[in-house]
Amino acid sequence: MAAQGWFSQGDVDVAPGTSAVLELTVMNLADTTDSFVLTAVGMAAGYTTIEPAMLTLFGGAQDTVQVVLRPPMLPSTTAGPTSLSVRIVPQHDPDNIATAETTIVVGGSFDRRINVLQPAQRGRRGAGYEMMVENRGNTQASMRLHLVDPSGRVEGDFDPPAAGVEPGGSTLVRLKLRTRGLQWERRSRTIPFRVDADQPGSPTASAPATFVQSPMLPERLFSRLAWVGVGAVALAGAWFGVVRPEIRSAAEQAVADAPAPTSTTVVTGDTLDLGVTQSTLVPIGPAEDDGAIINFQLPVVVAVGQAGANQYRVPAGKILRVTDLIIQNPQSDQGTLIIGRNGNGLLTYSLTAMFGDIAVPLVTPLEFQANEELTVNVTCLGVGDPVATGCSPTVLASGVLVDA
Repeated sequence: MAAQGWFSQGDVDVAPGTSAVLELTVMNLADTTDSFVLTAVGMAAGYTTIEPAMLTLFGGAQDTVQVVLRPPMLPSTTAGPTSLSVRIVPQHDPDNIATAETTIVVGGSFDRRINVLQPAQRGRRGAGYEMMVENRGNTQASMRLHLVDPSGRVEGDFDPPAAGVEPGGSTLVRLKLRTRGLQWERRSRTIPFRVDADQPGSPTASAPATFVQSPMLPERLFSRLAWVGVGAVALAGAWFGVVRPEIRSAAEQAVADAPAPTSTTVVTGDTLDLGVTQSTLVPIGPAEDDGAIINFQLPVVVAVGQAGANQYRVPAGKILRVTDLIIQNPQSDQGTLIIGRNGNGLLTYSLTAMFGDIAVPLVTPLEFQANEELTVNVTCLGVGDPVATGCSPTVLASGVLVDA
């Protein structure tokens, strides 16, 4: 043996993220001067530094070098007793290798983390959350999860309630959150809370999260009811102001134009017999050709806050009698739609009260003379489709076109 080495200390404790210094004595057992290369081997070699790494000694001389340990704070740094060896290789006789050995004790590191995958959720009675529980320390993690809400408004159950994670590993945990009360105010309520992971002897890992509790009644319920009321009032006004007077006027005119019933007396010999009263049925109005059935659409596209119109002009020499109207509001737009003659309103509707297609059967047809216009005017107050830029209702009119 050309050399001999030994550590001046026994077992040494070192924590990850810190450093420790060991003294190694090397002695030249030969009679001649030689240089020795010092190399760390074993599980701790990756974080061991020897200063200096080469030593030159006279025959029979000895010297001391420093062995510096710097275990990193990583899950791969194994906790517990770990062997450390230093190989002493002489330059004159490389095959004659000496070894100095010792044992170091690497401490445990505790780095537990919680990553909530959905930091904020919305609901009326509760919601579901998912979170990753990570162990970035070098010891086994066995944690129990808790929901902490200082306001006492929410509670929940974890699946699983406890998580065991190997160093460097992670696991998925689900939380089923529920509220302890309902939100009756017409606004959302924000409830912050946190999730804690406890393990005896290690720091508590925490992660914040938020639950937005929606109200039981929609926030815009009363405004929508108000628009429905406006639409109902408009429909009632149209009925009593336009449709009903037209029906009554037509009925009175028909009664005035109908002839009175006539009686016939039949005489046979000396006997006078009373005849049967015979009535003659007179049609209301003059007999005319049924005309041609016509259907046409009047779409209106208008930006929010603006007004727009579309119209149909009756051809020359014709009369248009509109018998049915269908108002289409596919986007649930908000605003006012007015059906009129030459721009003068006849029927007024609130788009807010209309969802989808609304059929408007007319008891008495609306009559338009030659060159008159059936107009549709729209005032856009809001759109129901978030991606739409304006209101787009359509009026489908059906009727007959007869000769004037």
